[in-house]
Amino acid sequence: MTDYNSPENYTDLFADILADIDADDPSYGDNIVKGFLIAIEDWLAYHQKQTDAYTQLRERVREALAV
Repeated sequence: MTDYNSPENYTDLFADILADIDADDPSYGDNIVKGFLIAIEDWLAYHQKQTDAYTQLRERVREALAV
């Protein structure tokens, strides 16, 4: 069994993605790159929302504690 945070694990994950490359249709490679960018943007949006929620909670705690 491959350790989750190991180079071998990421090798397997990337190999699965690379297996989708089609020499006769470059759109596959283009879509992999676009999908990667969308995934980064989605994660950034998620973490921004989480940061906003923590900021709001901090303010509520400060108000409740009169700090």
